[in-house]
Amino acid sequence: MEFLVVVGILIAISVLDDRVRGKKKVPPPTVPQEIPRQRRGAQKGGAFEIPPMRGIPGRIEIGTVDPTEAERALREKWETERRATEKAAAAHRHAKTQHAAQERRAEIQSAAASPVMQGLPQWTAQTMQQAVVMAEILGKPRALRRFPQR
Repeated sequence: MEFLVVVGILIAISVLDDRVRGKKKVPPPTVPQEIPRQRRGAQKGGAFEIPPMRGIPGRIEIGTVDPTEAERALREKWETERRATEKAAAAHRHAKTQHAAQERRAEIQSAAASPVMQGLPQWTAQTMQQAVVMAEILGKPRALRRFPQR
């Protein structure tokens, strides 16, 4: 019952509020207007003077140099540069291979001359196989080894 009384009071307040203050005024809707367009004969803007450009080359005479002759000269220049770079690269490769061969010869001679290397066993496929077998025999049993979890 109290609920109905509260609802009735709220309705009465809203009705009296509209009558006392009046409803909010809404502006009238705007009327679309046409876009003004320029006439074809009218001037579009004020004329202005184009300033002189700075830093441009002077008069250029066109046609004084034969384009095929210029192309030929450029090609010759490019070819000589390419040949020079190829020669330099070939010389570099040759020097590199000679240096590598000289280092290999020095390593072989030092390995043969050192007495420490002569006492160590040489590793072959057979000795590697024997090492694996001995590790299996002498190492921990497989049941006690720790394997990575997946």
